[in-house]
Amino acid sequence: MKKLTLTLFAAMVAVFYSCEVEPAGTDNLDSIDGKGKLKEKVVEEEICEISLFPDLPAVVNACTTAKGVDANDAYFDLTISDTSLAGDYSAWCVDQDASLEAGECFEAEIYSSYEELPIGAFEKPENFDLVNWLFNQNIIGQASSGGDPYTFGDFQRAIWYLIDDSNCVQCLYLGDWDDDRALELVDLALANGEGYEPGEGDKLAVILIPTNGRQSLFIPYTLECPSSGGCETAYARGNDGNNCFMDNGFSKWGWSIGPLSEGTDESYEIYAAAGQCDINKGELVGTVEVEYADGSVTVTYNIDSSYTVSETHTYAGNDMFPLGKNGKPTVAPGQFTIEEGLSGDIYVIAHAVVCD
Repeated sequence: MKKLTLTLFAAMVAVFYSCEVEPAGTDNLDSIDGKGKLKEKVVEEEICEISLFPDLPAVVNACTTAKGVDANDAYFDLTISDTSLAGDYSAWCVDQDASLEAGECFEAEIYSSYEELPIGAFEKPENFDLVNWLFNQNIIGQASSGGDPYTFGDFQRAIWYLIDDSNCVQCLYLGDWDDDRALELVDLALANGEGYEPGEGDKLAVILIPTNGRQSLFIPYTLECPSSGGCETAYARGNDGNNCFMDNGFSKWGWSIGPLSEGTDESYEIYAAAGQCDINKGELVGTVEVEYADGSVTVTYNIDSSYTVSETHTYAGNDMFPLGKNGKPTVAPGQFTIEEGLSGDIYVIAHAVVCD
């Protein structure tokens, strides 16, 4: 076993996806587009599983660099400065209830548009399958029924119809747009996009929700099959299995261990890829030892030697979950800390990224 001892870490979480390549059977299909969250596509005698929950960071830092007609055929030009998503993007607004201007920088939580989203974040989150379908039609520049091309403004207005309430409080940024063309796009999405799931090479709408309450956006993320192997997120689980993140209002899986009393010296199992907190879906990759004495917490990760550890993040405090920069409970590992001078019962969250 490999042993890693820590007292304080601060980085970011990744939500993982799986992709495996194996020989295809004799009954090869061009594609299998079922209702499940894994898409299989047979290409040159190989089966590739595409997940709608790819390996995304939990939090990024981003800046808008242009808006409206000043952007590159999008509502925003956006730059992400860190994590695996670092780069320049065309971004789209999904929330007119807040505002965001060009030149603003912010921290944002990251979500796949197919996962369970924070309650109340969007008026019609059930329509993100329609948005993803429309997103993958490369509709901007194509001719509408009236002959005029669809514009970025038409596309943005259609998104607001589908996801947000229908009032157009920010339409002055849409440039050359037409409500009839936008409604045509809505009708196309309603007619063709129900239950849509992007496949290999398609774009997944990845949502950014700023932690400072500013306007939520989405950006394109191209779905690809990675090479074999890779990294997965892992969490330590309390012996009773209670305190799953998802049972406490969060959309991501993982566990908070506790309450633990002074004098605790216990070992807990660490599971990787246990989506929905279902350990039958995951893999036991090691243990974590938690010692709480004299107001101090020591956490030791014992990861099986078949894995390497690329990240660890640990929280210890009196609340079941730490508070984020917005003052609300969070399970973003980048905001995990071990509090000092603890007393009374505490909770511990132990997160790792393990690679094979």
